[in-house]
Amino acid sequence: MSNALRWRPQLRAGDVVRGPFGDAAIAAIDPADLAAVVAVALTDRAYAARCLELSGPAALRPADQLAILGSALGRTLRFEPLTGSAAIAELAGVFPPAFVEAQLRFFDRGEFDDARVVPTVAEVLGRPAGTFAQWAAAHASAL
Repeated sequence: MSNALRWRPQLRAGDVVRGPFGDAAIAAIDPADLAAVVAVALTDRAYAARCLELSGPAALRPADQLAILGSALGRTLRFEPLTGSAAIAELAGVFPPAFVEAQLRFFDRGEFDDARVVPTVAEVLGRPAGTFAQWAAAHASAL
């Protein structure tokens, strides 16, 4: 969920965020949930040598995330997808070529399902995973 902080410069400049992969839904996890699961996994022998798949409670597209952020900020926000060479140029300005290619494979070509929601957080912690709306409300001042 904290990856939404990458939009901070655009949010401070206006109400439109531009980025690649507008159709890619991601079941982002709250970093606090991630840390809590890691703490349990490192201290409870029941999780020794296990690989835990984690996700947040819902798969959201960038426009969905921005609508939620807008509610937390009291603003109407809009996502404009970058496609083709504009998306590649945006990614290449931040990431090395191999990572850009991996993101294209995952999010543009569908080689990875980041939208998959799994119940692991609730199973390990005994409570539901935090929602993006909860994260946005807690971090609105950072945006």
